[in-house]
Amino acid sequence: MPTDFVTRLLDRFRKPPTQQIFAERLMAALRAAGDTRAWTYESERSRLVQPDVPSNVVNLHNLFRDYTDAKPADRDATLKRQARAMIQHAIPSRLADAKAKLRPVIRSATERGVIHLQMETRPELAFRPLCENLEIGIAYDGEFSVSRLTTTKLQEWGITFDEAYDIAIDNLRAESSRPWVALQNGVFLAQFGDYYDAARLLLTDLLYRQPIAGAPVVMAPNRGVLLLTGDRNPAGFDTMLQVAEQALAQPRPLPPLMLRWDGALWRRFVPEGFASRLQQLRVSELAGDYRDQQTLMDEAHARDGLEVFVAQYSAYRRPSGELFSMSVWTEGVHSLLPDTDSVMLFRPRTQQSASVPMAELLRLCGDLMTATAHRPVRYEVKAFPDDARFRTLMEKYPKP
Repeated sequence: MPTDFVTRLLDRFRKPPTQQIFAERLMAALRAAGDTRAWTYESERSRLVQPDVPSNVVNLHNLFRDYTDAKPADRDATLKRQARAMIQHAIPSRLADAKAKLRPVIRSATERGVIHLQMETRPELAFRPLCENLEIGIAYDGEFSVSRLTTTKLQEWGITFDEAYDIAIDNLRAESSRPWVALQNGVFLAQFGDYYDAARLLLTDLLYRQPIAGAPVVMAPNRGVLLLTGDRNPAGFDTMLQVAEQALAQPRPLPPLMLRWDGALWRRFVPEGFASRLQQLRVSELAGDYRDQQTLMDEAHARDGLEVFVAQYSAYRRPSGELFSMSVWTEGVHSLLPDTDSVMLFRPRTQQSASVPMAELLRLCGDLMTATAHRPVRYEVKAFPDDARFRTLMEKYPKP
């Protein structure tokens, strides 16, 4: 097509397209693919929305990165693939027709939280907690798109999450016979290239077949990357972190947790000497998650007429170089606090404050803090600690 040829030719001699140009091209590709829905581009929120169906939202962040990462000659094909994936494809109504296409997926719980805030219908995605804000979902791997299953779909099929999970795991295991790539220092990289690499941490029998020293230790910095070593291989932890830091810059990142298999569960693993680097990755990830969540919550509160302050997740660096997070709990302000390392309690009328570790605050003032269902989690606070408790906190945890 001449227009496509001209577009590709110009792309070779100019800067990468802006997100607005990409959005316009994507909407054109959708129309060409037969999509009759009306989309508009919201640049300040990096998304496409349907004006007549506000709950229909397409976040462009990952799609745009996929597009710009593609070679100029491949971008037209990337657009067409993205457009096909966006056109709704129904999941079969019969389990027998869907069974072979079920796969387990690893996702951030934040993904579910964002969907809950963006969509009026708020579908209940089926999931099982994995570790902290990592969770297991079940997906239907369609021809052009991957769709997570809802609890409603499982009920329609008459099966439990565990039954669907067993089917999905068997399907994934049947596609997991490729050898792993051996990196430096006893680290291995999954190379299946199907966007289910991260989910293969669930195949613990597969992990034990690799020549690792000790119990499996993994990092899944994005959906398409799974790194493996053993817990008796300290040299491998540094290599794993270096690769993970690079992979986090790619589309579809996951929480940058190092996990160790204890024989029954995956648990967060912080080997000696690596706490600071892992903390920096974790704080940076949560800062982005809470920032996006705060924007969506402020919009929802303005729309619904709710006067609730959504407190900011702030990151700071100690003199030692270590990164830490903090939020502010102000007396007299109905607030939603993020889960930070510390909380600054502030009394405006006297300008007094205390900087309290979150764990200690939950122990001493947990009766005033209600954990919400949001992901990432927030704590709703309506009342401030009484004079006696506040005085105790100021004495024990003075403002630094």
